[in-house]
Amino acid sequence: MLGIAQPSASSLIANLEHALGFKLFDRVKGRLVATPEAKFLMPDVQRTLESVELTKHRARQIRDNRRGDLVIVSYPDLAIDFLPEVLSAFLADRPAVRVHLQARRSEMMTGLLQTHDFDLAISTRLAETHSLDVQEFAIPCMIAYQRGQAPPGRLALEPMDLQSETLICVSANHPSTIQLAERFDQRGVAFPGTAIETQTFESVCGFVRRGVGVGLIDAITARRYRHELDILRFVPEVWQTIYLLRPLDRPTSRITNTFTDGLARRIRALAERDGAAAP
Repeated sequence: MLGIAQPSASSLIANLEHALGFKLFDRVKGRLVATPEAKFLMPDVQRTLESVELTKHRARQIRDNRRGDLVIVSYPDLAIDFLPEVLSAFLADRPAVRVHLQARRSEMMTGLLQTHDFDLAISTRLAETHSLDVQEFAIPCMIAYQRGQAPPGRLALEPMDLQSETLICVSANHPSTIQLAERFDQRGVAFPGTAIETQTFESVCGFVRRGVGVGLIDAITARRYRHELDILRFVPEVWQTIYLLRPLDRPTSRITNTFTDGLARRIRALAERDGAAAP
């Protein structure tokens, strides 16, 4: 258990007895026999050795990215289903990793980003990058119809196809809604405006499912509803920007880096599969 040779063990015992001020072993017929005092100490020694083994075990888990804490704050659309899916796969063989996931609107994250009270923040807006490591992704947005209501035979829609539709979008000042209006203008088509505005793409889908109108949603949300809604591409593309943010003013844990790298691969794969090259 100690991993040392017998002469070294004898020297270690002698040094320990000298430090303690009493004998731990007597030699009887050529064998070392524990003294009553040593037997009295045995439970404490056993607990110490078990603690050392536990520490070594936990150190191996940390080294192998299987133990640690992960504090994530994300905008709601990603926190509702996509992150639980990615985290569940990540945690499947990492039962000792603890996760705290907060959902917060991107425009409400400014104060939190300044505190750096997180391991990973995921936002669609970014005003300040000071002391933050930033990864940026562009995700295409899609047009969602109630099931069975999309124009037949169409894989993609243009502004003129939406002129007479009841449009449901996230807030008017959201980058995706602003881009949508710009795409209409680029094609010389009058933008009809949004009939319903919400705070999340999930809410947009809730209205679309009930036949209220057609919605502009990002590809990640579209993937979640692909069996409940008709999803078509929109050209020219409208993009949803996603930022993965990590504090730079303190070391990042191995578990955070491993999870962030995996999440980045998932988002990048979605962007490449569902859209053209990002702008």
